[in-house]
Amino acid sequence: MYSFQALQILIFLIPGFIAAVILDALVVRMEKKELGKIIEALIFSMIIYTIYSSISGKSPISLSKIEGSTTLFYDSKSFLWLALLSLFIPLLLSFFITNDLHMKLARKLRITRKTARASVWFDVFSDLDKHIIINFENGRRIYGWPMYHSTKPENPYIFLFNPAWIQEDEFVDLNIEGILITPEQKIESIEFLKK
Repeated sequence: MYSFQALQILIFLIPGFIAAVILDALVVRMEKKELGKIIEALIFSMIIYTIYSSISGKSPISLSKIEGSTTLFYDSKSFLWLALLSLFIPLLLSFFITNDLHMKLARKLRITRKTARASVWFDVFSDLDKHIIINFENGRRIYGWPMYHSTKPENPYIFLFNPAWIQEDEFVDLNIEGILITPEQKIESIEFLKK
């Protein structure tokens, strides 16, 4: 009896789990523990079921009493709509989170000063689309376009497109497509250029 009820609860949470997995695939977020993932799936499920019920005017799940026990019945046609909502909602959230739109509004209204991103490192590289100069601890400097970068400063990986070493204020073109800067190269600071 209890295993059947657990299965019904799991089926109820499936749209939320699908939405959470899609959002995790699209957005860089902090790792959640198991309880956090279940709570997030529950929240997504409630949002998905609420939107579905508001639009369709019916519930995808109905309760029925048969011989003294309550049973859940699922409308099979609603599963397609629930699946579409499970895809659409995380896509929309991903757009807002990636572009920091919801937090920009909250900052504008002076509700918070936070951003939606995982670190200041990620904020700066996401917002400033500019050439950079990386200054290394050993005194060397390199110029280039940060095409790819890590999301956390603890592991500062940066792929510089069309890089050039800077030696005595002269650019020495490396004549290569790009270079991957790894944490072993000990970055001291990064300059973001205006032009």
